Amino acid sequence: MADTPPDGASAAMIWWSGRHTPANPTESFAGKTVLITGANAGLGFEAALKFAALGASRLVFGVRSLQRGKEARARICQQTGYDEDNIQLYELEMSSFDSVKGFAARLSEEVTIDIAILNAGITAPSFRLSSEGHEMSIQIMVLSTALLAILILPQLGRSAQLSKRPTHLELVTSIACRTTNIDCFSKSNSAILNQVSQPSFFGVQRQYGMAKLFQMYILEGLVQATSSMESIKNGPGVIINAVCPGPCKTTLGRDFPFILQIPMRLLQTVFFRTAEQGARSYVSGVTLGSESHGKFWNSDTFIEYVSPPSFV
Repeated sequence: MADTPPDGASAAMIWWSGRHTPANPTESFAGKTVLITGANAGLGFEAALKFAALGASRLVFGVRSLQRGKEARARICQQTGYDEDNIQLYELEMSSFDSVKGFAARLSEEVTIDIAILNAGITAPSFRLSSEGHEMSIQIMVLSTALLAILILPQLGRSAQLSKRPTHLELVTSIACRTTNIDCFSKSNSAILNQVSQPSFFGVQRQYGMAKLFQMYILEGLVQATSSMESIKNGPGVIINAVCPGPCKTTLGRDFPFILQIPMRLLQTVFFRTAEQGARSYVSGVTLGSESHGKFWNSDTFIEYVSPPSFV
């Protein structure tokens, strides 16, 4: 079989991914502070568990619910023996720009952030607008993710200067971005974000694919930004990449009607990776060097992706 996954969110890709799991990282993270959004469940939790087991000096979680964050912290410490005092919890509601700004401001109190993994995501079963007026999955996975990345980028640059080693910013995306069809956009209307926030546009798979495609714009924009930021240009630098964990068994579809969850769970049980296996790519992605800057990491290899079209 091929060593690289098939294109897109296809049956062939699902089959391939379940039979080609990433290697389990073993590199030490001693002396490093790791930030993870959405760390209380699923892939984010499994990644946090790995960083704790691999000796990260400090973990910082951005979570919607502090109570669920505390429960996740207790589970991690119970399973790994990690010191609870070394896990800091901050409330973060990605559907709100104000919450993202407040979270970034609180992060500035941290002396250093060596690794930031922007993992928070959603699979919306139906059309819903955020309080900011954007479709919810676009709000959380695109707009708020971009805002948070922009806000913490200077701190990552300063942290690199203090530690005298590169820091890492990792976006969690999907190979679905490679085959997302953009022909549905009206090219006479430049307000693409308005188009994707209309009820008539919404479709579960299409919206998810669009969000993941837009994340590649974020990646390209951030990479360009690092070339002009003094705190990054004149220091060890910030390595920015995107990672796809592959199709995994998680609770991401928990908001779907129960009748739809039954076939989804069956599909996941038979064909999908476990969340632990998917989280391996999160961890290995931040062990990579400058060769990964601006690249797309999936199943222990770099995946080529088509640069997003210029009209967007």
